[in-house]
Amino acid sequence: MNRRTLLGGVGVAFASSLGGCLDGSVGDGDGSGGGTGGDGDRPTELRDATFTTGIEGAPAADEPPRIAFDEAASRVTVEGTISYSSSSCGEVALDRATYDAAESAASVRVVGRRDAEAGEECTDDIAADSYRVELTFDGGVPETVEAVEDGEFDEFVVTAP
Repeated sequence: MNRRTLLGGVGVAFASSLGGCLDGSVGDGDGSGGGTGGDGDRPTELRDATFTTGIEGAPAADEPPRIAFDEAASRVTVEGTISYSSSSCGEVALDRATYDAAESAASVRVVGRRDAEAGEECTDDIAADSYRVELTFDGGVPETVEAVEDGEFDEFVVTAP
């Protein structure tokens, strides 16, 4: 179970980190800051998206995710907790992390899902796990970030300016 979570999260984080690079929004010359850091600068690309589960201090499963901006580090952090069915076959995973430089908008989607392997017996219970997504940009932070938590029982959508 932990191996699947780790490998799935690493694969999604790697692929997601390319999202801002491959959507044609990098270096579009819109004059939004050029990624040099400092006040008012907006990033031109998403450099990295890391995903960690089992963190301390995250909002509860019945609360929306929390979004924090760190302009000095060119980083945005999203934290939350998602409920899912079956503690033996369920998991929390990063589904998407993207950045649109033209709109200066980032989006994160974290899901709680059942992930049973063929022949694996799953427990009939409800579990929850906390998570942190850290988005690192080439300079500055986006104007807006949307965080979507899509669990098997609840869905939250939060947008932070």
